[in-house]
This record gives sequence, structure tokens and C-alpha cells, in this order.
Amino acid sequence: MTATVEQVKALLPEGTDLSDEQIQALITQAETYLRGRVRDLDRRIACGQVTAATVDFIEASMVARVARNPDGYRAEGDGDYSYQFDSRAAAGFLTLLPDELTMLGINKGAFTIAPTNPRRRCRRHRGPCDCPVEPPWPGWWCE
Repeated sequence: MTATVEQVKALLPEGTDLSDEQIQALITQAETYLRGRVRDLDRRIACGQVTAATVDFIEASMVARVARNPDGYRAEGDGDYSYQFDSRAAAGFLTLLPDELTMLGINKGAFTIAPTNPRRRCRRHRGPCDCPVEPPWPGWWCE
């Protein structure tokens, strides 16, 4: 599940000044960045929440954004020639767009509440266990 140089070049019909080796290095960085942002990426792929093709597309898109503008120019001028660099270029410029995070199943909201049922504590085992609950029903915790 790693994008290829060909996938990146397919997103760059205008071409790029970067060599294949540079693109491959960026792909490796993009995958590392992606795995850092989505720590359970392998699980999401294994259970079908995300396809490997989607991950490849996102990696290729991240690299293509850098390859289109490897110097990080944000603005240029003509009279007395002036230019400005994008501050994100200094940080590597590999970023995930909000739509890409959504494609990976990451929803950014104000907060997320993920309720879980704690394991029941049992008198017999002195800790969490899966013993069947017997009446009287003590709820989640045995006494």
C-alpha cells in the first residue's frame, strides 16, 4: 500500500522538475506522515473501512501537491520582481486536506464521544472477567 511514481506523475499532466528518486522519497515521507496521523490505518484497511487504492491515491495527491511547486512559491511579482515563499514549504509541505481525512474515515468535529462498556469486575477472580452475570443483577460491577 504505497503509491508509485507513475501514480504521482499521472496527477501531474504538466510534469515536474523532480526526479523519480525525489518523488519516491516524497512517497516514503507521505506514507510515514499518513501513518502518523492515522495510527490504525492497517486496521481500517483490514476491516474494509478504507481501501488500499484510496490510501495510494491520497499519498500520490500529497506528493503531487509538492511536485507541482517544489520551491514553495506562494506569490510572484513582475515589476521590480518580488516573490514570496509559502511557510508550509519549510515544514515539508506534505499535508492532508480535510477531504482526504474524511476519505480515511477521520471526522473532525468539536468532540467525539465513543462509549464503551467497562469489563465487569468479579468477586471470584478479583478483577475484570467474562463470567456470566448471575442474579441479583449487579449492573456492570459485581460486589
